[in-house]
Amino acid sequence: MKSQKPLDRWLSTLFHYIEKAVLVGVGALALVGIGQLIQGIYQNGQVKLEDLLLMFIFIEIMAMANVYFIRRSVPFTYPMFIAVTALSRLIVLQGKNIAPENLLYESGAILLVSLAILIIRFSQRYSAAAIETEETEDEKHG
Repeated sequence: MKSQKPLDRWLSTLFHYIEKAVLVGVGALALVGIGQLIQGIYQNGQVKLEDLLLMFIFIEIMAMANVYFIRRSVPFTYPMFIAVTALSRLIVLQGKNIAPENLLYESGAILLVSLAILIIRFSQRYSAAAIETEETEDEKHG
């Protein structure tokens, strides 16, 4: 059993550095995407709404990688924000030729994800407040 502990430590360290390298890669690729987007805007001579939404998606991906570097975890709501932005971009890209029922489905998906974000945020605040209250009660009685 003791022979596995150094192996476990070594594998944990290896995966830690691989994780960091992949996060740096994700951030770098998001920067490349932003650069390509800016180049495309410059070549076309106009800024479109779908370009701005795609830029927000890249920025949100970079922010998510940054938060992971700082906190060592990503709040579940970050990918959900990216999903809302991506769905909004999809609606914009489809333009006026979209079937009305598809627009309802996509809008419903945005509403559903937004409500999920709201529920998660409120539950986190409520659970954090409950934990603080319990700690305060324990200090008073302890």
